[in-house]
Amino acid sequence: MTLNKKAKTSLFILTLFAIFWLGGISVRFFIGNQLLDYDEFNFRISIPPDEENQIFKMISDASIMIMISYIAVLISAVVFMKTCKINLRENTWLLMCAILFFVFVPVELYTSYLDLKFILLFEKRPANHDNLLKLFGERIGFLRGVPWIAIMSYFTIIWLAIFQPMKKTAAELEEDEIRLKETHGYKYIFHEEDDLTINNYE
Repeated sequence: MTLNKKAKTSLFILTLFAIFWLGGISVRFFIGNQLLDYDEFNFRISIPPDEENQIFKMISDASIMIMISYIAVLISAVVFMKTCKINLRENTWLLMCAILFFVFVPVELYTSYLDLKFILLFEKRPANHDNLLKLFGERIGFLRGVPWIAIMSYFTIIWLAIFQPMKKTAAELEEDEIRLKETHGYKYIFHEEDDLTINNYE
């Protein structure tokens, strides 16, 4: 599989910012857990205001990095798919990667909108902790956990890109087409009896 210069550049940018993007998501996850009560999955009420404010700041900083990285990943992914000139029939794993990534774009854009609202609200002084917690809770429960399904899909993409399952060569695809025609095709053989039957009707 050979890639042109533009495809290689976009792939490099995609890989680089994907590391920051997925890393930022993981960091924000661990930071956000400090606000939650694990037994009841509610917000903790015993956090001192200064500590809570520091947690909000770390979530805000992580969200900024995540949004910037995701935009770079999205643009570079589009450019790569347009310029790589890879036969998707031979590389089914790449098609699966593209589907798993692009299907969650609307989800990511809306959750990024919620993150932006969180960041802008935090920057106001004094910070409204009740509304920040409300936005954070809306972010977690959006579409009943669809963002978590998206995250699992993104890590599945990594596995697919490394092991490249269902990869086939042109020769293997040709053999599959021949086998399909032999199995489902229908070839009519004209017999002498058919010729006699036609003559009788004439």
